[in-house]
Amino acid sequence: MHLFTLLGEQPIPNLIPLWQAPQAYTRVTFVVTPRTLPQVDVLKAAIAHDPALRQVQVSPPLVVEAYDLAQARAALIRALEQAVPPLYLNPTGGTKIMSLAAQQAAHALGVPWLYVSTEIGQIIHYTPSGDEVKREKIRVRVSVETYLRAHGLEVSLGKPIGTWHNIKTPPPTPGHTLEEDVHQALIQSGRFDDVQRNVYIRKRGNNGHYIDNELDIVVTYNGLLAVGSCKTGKILSAHLYELSALSRREVAGIYARKALIYRDTEPRPGILRRARLDDIALVPATNLYQVVNEFSRLLGLS
Repeated sequence: MHLFTLLGEQPIPNLIPLWQAPQAYTRVTFVVTPRTLPQVDVLKAAIAHDPALRQVQVSPPLVVEAYDLAQARAALIRALEQAVPPLYLNPTGGTKIMSLAAQQAAHALGVPWLYVSTEIGQIIHYTPSGDEVKREKIRVRVSVETYLRAHGLEVSLGKPIGTWHNIKTPPPTPGHTLEEDVHQALIQSGRFDDVQRNVYIRKRGNNGHYIDNELDIVVTYNGLLAVGSCKTGKILSAHLYELSALSRREVAGIYARKALIYRDTEPRPGILRRARLDDIALVPATNLYQVVNEFSRLLGLS
């Protein structure tokens, strides 16, 4: 089956149908705007790197205008008419105008479509005319590396990337002990699809320079990702800023839940307020079972 999928700001809803039913799809066409066109190469590389999607061929992208309904609809109709059936549409991403154009094209040509809702954890299937056919729970197993690569990041598990290899590994500190305790507790819980510690990521900035980050704890479950930062001693606003910045496009652009895990300290009222504003969970590590439960909550397990 050939999937036409609208590419928006977040890449994951475009990949979830492929991960959900990897044997159902043999080809994918990303419908993009001039702004999102560069993301096609990122997703093409992510698909090629994922062993579960080796059979999926990526067709040349279909470029449409983000806010021109007639142009986008006409372009989609032409592309769908030329494609080899069976066909399916995923209008989850893109602008609202693009989504409307896709639904109109589906109706005109009799192509079924789907909507990916990560919020409720379901893929909703529709007839060409927009009548709901069924809902299926999203259940995909995505590794930390695969998730991050889909966001256009270089990834290294456990060791630095590139020039970071020249930096001496610092001796163990209480913070590193906390990381290991949290890492082991999350793994031993058996609740998550993947749990990684000391994940190094790199992204090329707009100025051509690389931006490097190290993530203490990274966890995936059902196509969602949570990042944990482990701190001992005084918690500073800068620690929250580091976590918040991960979702900014110019830093990493990762769509992720975030938690700051702390030990031997208590956050000040100002830190508590800042964490709430930045949607960062503050988790005491005095009880590691509580840490596991908080990651479960962040990833929709409870």
